[in-house]
Amino acid sequence: MIILKILFGLFGLSIVVVVHEAGHLIAARLSGIKVEAFSIGWGKIIYTKMWKGTEFRLSLFPLGGYCKMQGEQAMIQAWESKSKTIESAHGDMYGASWWKRIIVSISGPVMNLIFAAVIFFSVSLIGYNIYFYPSQIVLASEYTDRTDYPADSAGLQSGDYVIAVNHKDIERFDQLQEAIILHPDEDITLTILRNGLEKTISVRPELNKDSGAGTLGIYPWIDPVVRSLSEDSEFHSFGLLGGDRITSVNGVEVHHALEISSLLGNEGIKSISVIRNGFEKNLLLDQSKVIENAGIQFDYLTMRTESGQIMKSFSESSSETYSTVKNSLKGLTLLFKGINLQSAVSGPLRITYMTGDLAFSGFSHGISEGFLSFFRFLALINIALFIMNLLPIPVLDGGQILLFLIEGLTRRKPNPAVLYRYQMIGTVLVFALILFATMNDILFFSRK
Repeated sequence: MIILKILFGLFGLSIVVVVHEAGHLIAARLSGIKVEAFSIGWGKIIYTKMWKGTEFRLSLFPLGGYCKMQGEQAMIQAWESKSKTIESAHGDMYGASWWKRIIVSISGPVMNLIFAAVIFFSVSLIGYNIYFYPSQIVLASEYTDRTDYPADSAGLQSGDYVIAVNHKDIERFDQLQEAIILHPDEDITLTILRNGLEKTISVRPELNKDSGAGTLGIYPWIDPVVRSLSEDSEFHSFGLLGGDRITSVNGVEVHHALEISSLLGNEGIKSISVIRNGFEKNLLLDQSKVIENAGIQFDYLTMRTESGQIMKSFSESSSETYSTVKNSLKGLTLLFKGINLQSAVSGPLRITYMTGDLAFSGFSHGISEGFLSFFRFLALINIALFIMNLLPIPVLDGGQILLFLIEGLTRRKPNPAVLYRYQMIGTVLVFALILFATMNDILFFSRK
């Protein structure tokens, strides 16, 4: 299963990279720069076809691809020959004007952004299921040794319903969670419903330095209604069935799933009381049993978004694309707030696994849900690639754009030796980042 997840993830990342390179291809051809080769995958070429002066390749290893433009190596050749200028011919990349080279460089990231928006639009147009818990909370302090979470300091209580965040109505716990995650060290206003009365509370999520996210110290209130049991669940011996609402464990009344988890971790289980088909039923064992594998999937709510509304889908996709870019940029600023980079920075291995894992999680709800989950996550990766590639780091598109912009402002062609050193610095930086992220991934998998 892990291998299948990784293969599925590689397929997804390849789509993202090919889309990126296709942006460069289209812009280069429109700008008069000759593209010698466009490859899907790397390594040995297994299929090739010439079309309009470009050799389109299918290569052995489907790990993204590349777009080879005419004259790309002219800078290195000039540096090796100690020339003061970069020689170029018609159709060469360095023969094009500086502003055309900027367009070519920016088109790869922009294509990723457009692709993300198209995914959001398509998913919204098709419609999708949302699986969620209501925005009722349980305080984490009731189940940990810590009592100074922001939720406790603000006066929140287990059982509270959060019905609005910053005066925007919500009804799902994931909506509350998203607002908390995106506002570490910032004051937010929660409107809660407690005992039938509304109350407004100001709270300041703290920064989790391992994840870079905001946290309050709350969990979702999950009603203890059994949706299903895994095949290896030890609760089968009690005769527990899907649809049962657990009301007590060992005679101790329970109100939500976290209370059950807490009891399982502290003592052996001998009796469970449930409501089944409207009647109370006691499930007993001859002797107490320590449960090591609960295997309970508790019930959740489901809603289906509207489909087939083009204008609504366009509006939603535009809004989601904008908010994802904004939140991603905000996430970058957290790197300078002392977060644990070893935990927060993911490399290609972990991203590949997460892509496949998310798809397979979606497939548990059906084929269509699996592909919808897969492509929604691809949209997020496309936006991440859009932002990262535009950073002014040598080797990346943003670094190239900066160079070409300086050339346009100064009206001077760059010195090949300066360009070479600039590229080498960027190569070392990017390689070091990839190495660091990959080591993080290895540590991540070693702990799984």
